[in-house]
Amino acid sequence: MNKDCDFQKNLKGRDQLKRLADFLFEVGMLKKSPRTGFQFLGTSSDNVAEHSFRTAVIGYVLAHQAGADPAKTVLLCLFHDLHEARTGDFNYVSRRYNSSDRTQALKDCLAGTGLEESVLGFWHELESVDTPEARLAQDADQIDL
Repeated sequence: MNKDCDFQKNLKGRDQLKRLADFLFEVGMLKKSPRTGFQFLGTSSDNVAEHSFRTAVIGYVLAHQAGADPAKTVLLCLFHDLHEARTGDFNYVSRRYNSSDRTQALKDCLAGTGLEESVLGFWHELESVDTPEARLAQDADQIDL
């Protein structure tokens, strides 16, 4: 067995573990990211992580009631604002003037983690709103406004 190949494989594995740790750190930043819509209205101090959790629970209930796939709906809900770890949350007024690329932010956040294909698949499904689960996830997001 070639030790150089093992060394390269270990380096690649280490790089992926580092990227996964970075990714999880970024996800944790959502706890510190305020929901600006509520700040704008002066009604609450929720953060994006709290919103994502509630959206996922609402999505589960909606999917269960509608006969859709609850697990898939929950995943769509959990990932729906993941890009905001990099872009921040924008209320309806500021969103009009913001030109950040949410998809690119998510791609960059996931790069090198090995999660790109699956999470981006959920993201594209959610954005296209072509499945019952995506529609329910969008509904759950609106209900938790």
